[in-house]
Amino acid sequence: MLTLFGAEDLETTLSNVSLTVTIVGAALVITLLILAATFNNKFPKVKLPLFVAIVVVVIGTTITIGGNTIFLNLKSVTGGPVHWHEDLEIWACGNELELRDPMGISNKIGTPALHEHNDKRIHLEGVPTSLPYDFSLGKFMNVIGGGLSSDALTVPLNDSKYFENGPGEADGDGPGSPAPELIEPFIKNSTNGKIATFVNGEKCGEQATQASQVQVFTYHYNEADNTYRQTKLTNPNNYAGTRSETVPPGDCVIIEFSPLKDRTDKLCRQYGIHDELRCEEFGVPASERHNLCTAREIK
Repeated sequence: MLTLFGAEDLETTLSNVSLTVTIVGAALVITLLILAATFNNKFPKVKLPLFVAIVVVVIGTTITIGGNTIFLNLKSVTGGPVHWHEDLEIWACGNELELRDPMGISNKIGTPALHEHNDKRIHLEGVPTSLPYDFSLGKFMNVIGGGLSSDALTVPLNDSKYFENGPGEADGDGPGSPAPELIEPFIKNSTNGKIATFVNGEKCGEQATQASQVQVFTYHYNEADNTYRQTKLTNPNNYAGTRSETVPPGDCVIIEFSPLKDRTDKLCRQYGIHDELRCEEFGVPASERHNLCTAREIK
């Protein structure tokens, strides 16, 4: 079964409350100002009550927003806001899937705290109140409109561009869509747009000789000796990465739907450009090798 987390956390709830109070307060103030302008000369006695009402609305809105902020910081397990990142790539049937792009005026998919900016990077930007849950891979997949467990994967897609195959998107992992026809059977429409769902035991195409499985691999960086290691996760939805603002040392997460294997050959770009053997495959000019290509993978 596909494990889904609740999308609404404390920070999101309080943020929604503050937004609602702000909108309602602004509407009330505008209404009261219109009434004051309308009845100013005809009914001078209403000026004071209207002024008092405006002050009460403004003060009430300010107290609510300020109180929510103070309460959230008091509940924080980190003592205040954090800004953590880890990189993410999702591969299925040999193709790299592109997460659904932000829509409208929003520059993110997910929640104000946990989201992605169309940059293949998980962002936790806010005040976590429950760790490691608030930075978990399962929660992230849920809040962006997908889901993840050890036996199933759901990925929110764009309506037309499904793959990381645009100009400049190919790197040391190879082309993003070598076999796009293999993905079509897994795509369906949902109320929020197209999604692709993969379940253990399904095959990538009629010609496949092996069934595929949802597998998650992570790369963890060791700053002490400038090395990194790959690990295959057994409980991916509960996984929470290294708490770091930069990547690396923030982790690289690779989600794959493919025949069973012990290791992945996929690698996030920020790890690739620092790898002493693979950096040029990821676009590093030979003249810059001595500056960037210093990390070594321990196998």
